[in-house]
Amino acid sequence: MSEKGIQTRTEILQAAKELFIQKGFTAVTMSDLCEATELSRGGLYRHFSSTKDVFTTLLMNDKNDWEEETKKAMNADFPATKMLSYYLEQVYNGILAGEGGLSLAIYEFERSGQDEEGFLTNRYGYALDMMEHLLQYGQSRNEFKKFNTRIEAEHMVIFIDGLKMAGAAIPLSPDTIKQQLDSLLSRIERKQ
Repeated sequence: MSEKGIQTRTEILQAAKELFIQKGFTAVTMSDLCEATELSRGGLYRHFSSTKDVFTTLLMNDKNDWEEETKKAMNADFPATKMLSYYLEQVYNGILAGEGGLSLAIYEFERSGQDEEGFLTNRYGYALDMMEHLLQYGQSRNEFKKFNTRIEAEHMVIFIDGLKMAGAAIPLSPDTIKQQLDSLLSRIERKQ
């Protein structure tokens, strides 16, 4: 794909993210995406075949970015506590910016019956694997207490997803959100 094509694709995904946050999954149409990106239908369809295609690509890119950042940080011997703190800070900022609406759109996507391939189940499994790997990394560096990393990873992933959805659906104060996220790290962090 040409550099211009990559740029156009990136712009489509950025616009789509905002639309999915604001409107949910099922309310967004390809016409909405054309309007938001100022592309013709043909221009949009050159990159994506459906809103489902746009949505799943958006989520895959998010997963790939997290994987890349995590691997780079681990290869650079970056402290696990700082990595987890950074991730939780991104979650916090996302909730405050209203990105919890994307979690609602993910739930809506699953409920719409369009996830025939089990995309969200695979995404959840991947999130668990990545979180568990980070927790194991922290334990190997003696930064985290000893605990069952799989169970803790499940707790964290489910808790964070729930907090994102709650932040989108009910008015949570920034202090409440921060306290809840901080508690995840403080429970597992080995105090030096």
